Amino acid sequence: MKAFIYLFVLLLFSPWQSALADSTKVVMHLNDTSKLPHLEKNIGNIRKGMGEDVDIQVVINGRAVSAMLSGNKLVEDKVKSMLSNNAKIGLCHTAMRNNNVNEHLLIDGVTILPEGGIVTLIKLQKDGYAYIKI
Repeated sequence: MKAFIYLFVLLLFSPWQSALADSTKVVMHLNDTSKLPHLEKNIGNIRKGMGEDVDIQVVINGRAVSAMLSGNKLVEDKVKSMLSNNAKIGLCHTAMRNNNVNEHLLIDGVTILPEGGIVTLIKLQKDGYAYIKI
């Protein structure tokens, strides 16, 4: 009986036990505006299949940052849909500068990443985020 209790306590406090308690974290990478509908659909599928506990980060860089300007109802609706699914959408500030994107004209809810998109992707993956290229 003592051996069983010892084994139970050992398993309870083992390192893999804490890993099981960690939430799922996903970073989705978009640099092609034509794939925006796929991004929106995938975020919805993650929510339906895995629930609200999944931390979803979206990193947008390259020319795709140009699509994040307010005024295009179709894009705005897709962004609002993703935000309503509790996804966080961040834009690469370097890509914004390179594509002459004015931060004051961005769709509401979209943020500017404090670091470049690629650096952000690397850091999120180091922090345990699963990487999904759209």
